[in-house]
Parts: sequence; structure tokens; C-alpha cells
Amino acid sequence: MSNISNLCTVVLPTFFPGDEIFQNLESIPSDLKILIIDNSYNQSLKKKISNYKNCEYYNIGDVGLGKTFNFALSKIYTPYILLTQPDVILRKDCIQNLIYALDKYRNAGMVVPIVFDNKIYSKYDFYDLKYSKKNKTFLDKKIKKNSILPSGDFCVDAVNATTMLIRVEALKRINGWDNNYYVYLEDIDICLRLKLNNYSIIKIADAKVDHLGWSSHFAEIKDTMNVSRIWHFTWSSLYFENKFCRKSIVLKKLFKIIFYSTLKLILNFIIFRFDKVNQNVTKLSACLAFILNRGSYFRIKHKV
Repeated sequence: MSNISNLCTVVLPTFFPGDEIFQNLESIPSDLKILIIDNSYNQSLKKKISNYKNCEYYNIGDVGLGKTFNFALSKIYTPYILLTQPDVILRKDCIQNLIYALDKYRNAGMVVPIVFDNKIYSKYDFYDLKYSKKNKTFLDKKIKKNSILPSGDFCVDAVNATTMLIRVEALKRINGWDNNYYVYLEDIDICLRLKLNNYSIIKIADAKVDHLGWSSHFAEIKDTMNVSRIWHFTWSSLYFENKFCRKSIVLKKLFKIIFYSTLKLILNFIIFRFDKVNQNVTKLSACLAFILNRGSYFRIKHKV
């Protein structure tokens, strides 16, 4: 195998990351180039990472993950790109074993490690989509909760973007990420499009990462980030369905969200649970933005 620095570039998207980001950086081999693509207005982050000579810092504004990953893709000249997150720690030899696997499995567009959430094997390590291209529907899109730690490599339909090693050639063939996603489901989208273009996605048993969970942002912005999560997950879910499914399925999902969110809003208003009222107002706002085709525009401004 060639020197891994000639094969792989690491991409780390950030939005007001906590100190966990430094554990991430320490877990990455020092000879690998790391592109830190910052979406926040955190003026101190660039200074903090200046001690890491293998890091290149870019502040591109609050543009969302789709555009962030495409920006990173335009800066990469290695055949592989490794995406990871500020709240992830890569275990020993994780990247080396992923690179070896991508070289071994020639038809794989993406290889991914086994994920542990707070030291426990993640229940959400991968997803079964069971998508019908002919009928434009998901036959079974329920979350597959896993409990048994795998003992060997295996193919999956989709994974979260906790850590992914992807062939740049495959990404360019499917035109990269969808810029319309601000956050949520951009990872499932890229997995599905790789699968539809006859690339496999393989979990690698001897590559492992620890996901710290709910610690990728400053604690001070937890409440506003929760509002953002509700809005963007609602919008992205509708956009994702609209992109891949029949219109009747999308309308059914849209009506269901509006009906139940309105009902819950009224009931929670009556019993003075205004935090729940705000959550359902947020969902309805996302539905309205989707109907009006305004795009995933919900933003939070912070200065640090």
C-alpha cells in the first residue's frame, strides 16, 4: 500500500465545536492532511488549531453540510476522502484499515467503521432502506436497531456520516453532495445514490470509532441547536422523500406532519407546555418552507 498521505485527505466540518474536536485531531495520523471546514462564526477556532501543522482551516460561512462537503471535495487531490465529526475519536489503525478495505473491495464506493456510542456498540450503526427504484418507494425504511457486534465485514444500505471513507471518483460520478441539504439526511442521500449507481457500502469490522454523542457543539448553544435540529430534520425528511419517492407518498407524509403537529400544538397550549408548543410551531414552519420551496434556510447566528 502507498503512503496513506498520498491516498487520503480528512475532512472535518465544524459548527461551534467543543473541546472534543482536539481528541478527534489527536486520533488522526499526523501525516494526513486535515481540512477543517468551519460553518460557524467562531473566531477562536482557527487560532486553537494552529498547533496542528497538518490542518488547513477554511471558514466558508453558515452554508450547511451539503455545500461544506462539496467545497472540501473541490480542494482534494487524493483518491479517497475521509469524513469525520468533531465528537468522534478514531481508534488505533482505523484509517489504515479502512484504506486497506477500499483497496480490497474494488466495487465499494464507501467503507465505514463500526461505531460505538459512548463505548457501547451503536444501535444505529447502519440502516436498511429497501428502496424500490422502479416503484419509487421505500418498502421498509424503519431504523434497524443493532445489538450484536459484527465479527466480519458486511454490506449495508446506508450509514450516518459519523466517519466515512469514500472514493473521490465515485463521488464525482454521482455529482457529489446535494447542496440543498443544510443538515440531516445528506449522508443517507449520498449512500442511496451510490447504491443506485452500483457501488457497495461496506462496514469494516477491524475499523472502529467512538462517537461521544451530543457533544459536537458548545453547551451554551444547546437549546437553539435543538430548535435547529427539529426544523432541519423535518424539512430534510420531506425533501428526501420528495427526491426519491412518488408524489402521493410525499403528500401523505406532509399531511401527517401538519395534522399531528397542529393537534399537539393546540393540546400543549391548553396545558401550558409552551416548550412543546414551540417544537410543533417549528415543525409547521419547516413544512411551510417546504411547500413554498424556500429551501433549507433556518439559521442560527452566534458569535464567540
